[in-house]
Amino acid sequence: MTTKSRVPLNAVLLSSAQFFRAVIGFLFFLFLARRFGPEDYGKYVFAFSLAEIFSILGDIGLHEYTIRELARRPEQLRDRLTGILVLKTLLSSTSAIIMVAILPLMGKDRPTQLAVAAFAIAQIGYSWFFASTIAFSVKQDMHLQAFLWLMEKVLFAGAGLAVLFAGRGFVAVAISNTFVQFFGGSLAVWIAWRKYGPFVLRLDSKLWAGYLKSALPFGLIVAFFLVYFRIDSVMVSFFRGDEEVGQYGAAYNLVAALLFLPSGLVAAMFPRLAESYRSREDNVDAPFQRAARWLLAVSLPMAVGIWLLAGPLVLVLLKNTYLPAVNAFAILGWTLPVWFITFLQGNLLTIVERQKAVAWVGLFNMILNVGLNLYIIPRYGFTGAAVTTLVTEIVGLIQMFWLLRRNISLAATAVMALKVAAPVAVMAVLVWVLRDRINVFAVIAAAVIVYTPAIIAIGIIPLSEIREILHRGSGGTPPAEIQPNEGL
Repeated sequence: MTTKSRVPLNAVLLSSAQFFRAVIGFLFFLFLARRFGPEDYGKYVFAFSLAEIFSILGDIGLHEYTIRELARRPEQLRDRLTGILVLKTLLSSTSAIIMVAILPLMGKDRPTQLAVAAFAIAQIGYSWFFASTIAFSVKQDMHLQAFLWLMEKVLFAGAGLAVLFAGRGFVAVAISNTFVQFFGGSLAVWIAWRKYGPFVLRLDSKLWAGYLKSALPFGLIVAFFLVYFRIDSVMVSFFRGDEEVGQYGAAYNLVAALLFLPSGLVAAMFPRLAESYRSREDNVDAPFQRAARWLLAVSLPMAVGIWLLAGPLVLVLLKNTYLPAVNAFAILGWTLPVWFITFLQGNLLTIVERQKAVAWVGLFNMILNVGLNLYIIPRYGFTGAAVTTLVTEIVGLIQMFWLLRRNISLAATAVMALKVAAPVAVMAVLVWVLRDRINVFAVIAAAVIVYTPAIIAIGIIPLSEIREILHRGSGGTPPAEIQPNEGL
């Protein structure tokens, strides 16, 4: 099978693996949140979020940079991968040491410190996993990457369930994750070695400074967006305590479970966007509007549905101990249409060679989010953090439209959003009438039954486009965007 013939299959495999990872992660999150309760779940979310922020130091953009360079020169894989693996191990180990060293200064109880340390150490094994996926990406053997992605999530959830059923708490879950990451990372290295090796045992340590310098722009993009996604949970913990972190983490993860959706849709649309671009002044508005129409048609009803059904959904999924999270959940639901469009815009900016602009947007959003949270969280708690997240996302959307003003039309997107809003409004009335009369999932089913034929009938999503996407497959996969891990 040639590399070209693998592309559609790779897109299907990666999208499928991502979908099943999201499902497993979401179910595990529900179990954890209900089992722990808001306080212990808040400690777990804090530990995970803090360790993930520090994981930036364990990669600083090497993953994205190395894939790009070795994809251009795949013959260098055997010479370079060992050095990258060693370098990532050193960086992730340094990050873990720093994390463990500063833990006593944070004023957290011992169980929380142990959980943070476990997640920090797990990043070493995770770095092995990602170093190996470089080889799978370069060789276009995405079936191996899809298998390992899915296996890692299954083992993570399985090990967590095992220790919970054994009567252990959130620290044991964090420690079980450490073992899973080291096992998964070791297995990934072994598979890469057997399939593409033996790799040359020459570390090329003199080249490391050049690697790090070239990778830094990629690392900054990852750092800005990862800090933006995680810092609010850390700040809520320090300003308001563990229970509020648990409430906010529950609301956030109910919404984050849906963030895998735009990647599959954009993957199907991405080749058309790429084919439309030749120079910086090219107008790629038509394919952008087509992709945005799909994303809005999916995300707007979700936002409205979450707004109207936040209370019943929290009650059914998480029980009454998480009822304080209802308002935050309803607010965060509105980030979905904003985030779906900014995801598309971010990919389009890479097509028109504006990666540095994406980094500046990430930096600005991070500073804005931290600044607003410093004022809002101490006064309004985790619900205020949800408002801050929504405001920051909207500001990011505006910035993206400004950067793409020569390539796409804001007016056309606004008109299209209004067209989508019409059947969404009809659906909203139905949900409003039924929400207190029948089961919440029956309400959702009725909304889908009414909304889906409506958007097809009025031409928002023509049947011809559905058939085209199903039969054409993807001509490539879009660059990875930074998004929160699903199912904490």
